[in-house]
Amino acid sequence: MTAGGGSGRTAHRDVTERLREAIVTGTLQTGTHLVQSELAAGLDVSVTPVREALRELESQGLIDSDPFRGATVHGISLDELEEIHELRRLLLPLAVRERIATVTDAEIDEARAVLARLTPDLPNREWVQTDRALRQMLVGTPQRRNLRAILRRLSDVSELYAGLAVHGEADRRRALAGNRDMLQAYAERQTGRAVTLTLRRLDEATRLTAAALTRRS
Repeated sequence: MTAGGGSGRTAHRDVTERLREAIVTGTLQTGTHLVQSELAAGLDVSVTPVREALRELESQGLIDSDPFRGATVHGISLDELEEIHELRRLLLPLAVRERIATVTDAEIDEARAVLARLTPDLPNREWVQTDRALRQMLVGTPQRRNLRAILRRLSDVSELYAGLAVHGEADRRRALAGNRDMLQAYAERQTGRAVTLTLRRLDEATRLTAAALTRRS
């Protein structure tokens, strides 16, 4: 992680985004102790924007703070996974319906290009990251501010779980088939089918992750 120069709010935003990306991609793994001075040195910034970024990421649910232990990457649990799944199941259909009404043919083509990179032989982390990029392109950024903020938080926290499940070849081939069907539904503006496929994929991802969590406990 390197951040280079910057000052004030610009440095704060830059550090926040870089730390968020490191957390959701697993570069900084769940439970990792976060030392401000070490992070600042690694990002080539002062401690101040790091302190502000950690405070913001804590408010987003990605960091846990303890007066004795300090800051750590958010811990995970089966109960939280189930809660996130329930909330996303309620809110994702709203985002999908909005996205179907606004998605462009150019964006569909971009999503097809990402899907072409999603092959069954990818390393697990690269598979998770590429699949995440595709899902983000399809769901897009909701125009409604509160929906956007809630889904962003749920999506970020859910990424802490995504890397746990090792996707076997059969799982990946099912996911690829589902992604192709979903992309086709978006291309043809089939709202109901896009919602159904999105929820089906969410259910399958949660099932795999819950199984991985259970094996760890």
